[in-house]
Amino acid sequence: MNQIRTTIKRNQPILLSGIPRLIARLSPTHQKVQLLNNIFYRTGAGYSGECNVDSYIERTHFPYLTKVFSDVHLRISPNFTFQIDTLIITERYVLIVEVKNLKDSIRFVQNPPHLEQVIETGDVTIIDCPVYQIETNKSNLDEWFRQRGISLKTLGILVLANQNTNVKDAPHDFTIIYKKQLPLYLQNLQPVETVLSTVQFHDITKRILSEQQQFNPFPLCSYYRIDPKDLRTGLLCHYCNDNLLRKTRETWYCPRCGKDATDPYNKAIHDWLILVKNSINNEECRNFLRLKDKHAAYYALKKSPLVKKGNSSATFYTAGVKRI
Repeated sequence: MNQIRTTIKRNQPILLSGIPRLIARLSPTHQKVQLLNNIFYRTGAGYSGECNVDSYIERTHFPYLTKVFSDVHLRISPNFTFQIDTLIITERYVLIVEVKNLKDSIRFVQNPPHLEQVIETGDVTIIDCPVYQIETNKSNLDEWFRQRGISLKTLGILVLANQNTNVKDAPHDFTIIYKKQLPLYLQNLQPVETVLSTVQFHDITKRILSEQQQFNPFPLCSYYRIDPKDLRTGLLCHYCNDNLLRKTRETWYCPRCGKDATDPYNKAIHDWLILVKNSINNEECRNFLRLKDKHAAYYALKKSPLVKKGNSSATFYTAGVKRI
């Protein structure tokens, strides 16, 4: 049987760039800051673990007909989408790989299903049960296949990205392995029967690519239910997030860290677009950037890469391809 190795392209979660801007615009004492820091940490740890496991998948020799997808978002009804960390499709099996990057000790609790993570300090964190999550996604993916005329049973596996994670009370009827064990597991996973014909394989992989749903949490104030009035306004230092002071006509400086800034307008406008609303008008720009008048706001918006729409008092600006 011909075998291949695969290369995985995994994009960084957009929350890793968006959440720091939201935290920067909130008071350190805001009630949501700790939650946002926790989400940022978990998202970063999850992404790091997934990239780490990707390198082990890439070492594996797969059957010739193999496609590995990362961060899959698919829709099975108008109001419901589901997300899969890593999806491996071959002619002989379809496998969901769920990655958890957890330190110290974890314990599986069956009723109700959840995970308890105990760190060195003794603190306990309750986490959604990854096995239950995988089983749910298996059912969702099987339904997605069924809607496209294919009947099969998806497989699932939980991979621990941290080799030092201590696992207690693991379920006996579900496969849980460490990342270093993954290549051997995949190479031994060769069912005799094929589940997808060559035509079905190519059709399904094309459909997954074409039907991918884009995860879009912006604007983040709406996503995390934060009142935009809670945001700090003005031009902020890109390094320490303190308010900038004007140095010359074209440059600003930070009184806290001493760094100069040459284009704080665009960074502040970008903050508005990802935090508050996907468009901005002159008044909103003037208030959010704390500019002296409408002429200064017009100058900032004109220099930005945003596209102008509307006329007169109804003019607004939005992201797009700007015509020169």
